[in-house]
Amino acid sequence: MAPYEWVAVAYFVGLSLAAGVCRLPRQRRLATSATGMAIALVVAVVAATGSDVLRAWAPHIYLVAGYWLPAMLAPRPAVATRFERWLVRFDADFVLRAVPAAPAQVTELAYLLCYPLIPAAFTVVWARGDAADVTRFWVAVLVSGYACYASLPWLVSRPPRLREQDSRSANQVGEINVFVLRRVSHELNTFPSGHVAVSCAAAAMLAAVSPAMALVFGVITMLIAVGAVTGRYHYVTDVVFAFAVAVVAIAIGMLL
Repeated sequence: MAPYEWVAVAYFVGLSLAAGVCRLPRQRRLATSATGMAIALVVAVVAATGSDVLRAWAPHIYLVAGYWLPAMLAPRPAVATRFERWLVRFDADFVLRAVPAAPAQVTELAYLLCYPLIPAAFTVVWARGDAADVTRFWVAVLVSGYACYASLPWLVSRPPRLREQDSRSANQVGEINVFVLRRVSHELNTFPSGHVAVSCAAAAMLAAVSPAMALVFGVITMLIAVGAVTGRYHYVTDVVFAFAVAVVAIAIGMLL
């Protein structure tokens, strides 16, 4: 298996085993464990039998699956958890709540772009790089994403917009973001921010194949980080730690 496939297998097996120590009904823990093991098996089968093209593109699915699996183990708090209160206390000193309309539209649009950003970045790597570049890219992206998602069952919090009971946005692009999040997210807060971490890792790994595109994607990532906070999708702490996670993941990817 390629290094990024080992990362995926280790993540899903690890979550499957961790399900046993979560304080949830036995049936739910067993379902999560079985799902994680099944996904790990799929990764291994694709690695053993799939074409090079399939194996290179399949991590898009592994990343999405890695986002959803921990949510099966996460409780749904009706009130603020102790961890959430800690995030809120730190957030209060740094959040810029009043953002002018034009910049707000830009940062909201950037946040919306976090969904196609990974496929777009990988397309550049696929077109301009080689197998080693593909490996480095996916190791950095999967490590950064999984590091953010894995904490969800134990560090539970609600996104700021839900905590503040502000399900609507002040601008049209923000309304699209809210619409999308209601349908493609589990609406729990990932700590650190997976959106920021994987975007940062992807942008950095582009540098080896296209410095110009790395710069473009880097600017978009910075705007995603700003939009995550000002749009009340994440806490400041989520974003700060996301950059730290991305730096570690990028370093691991570059060592390959």
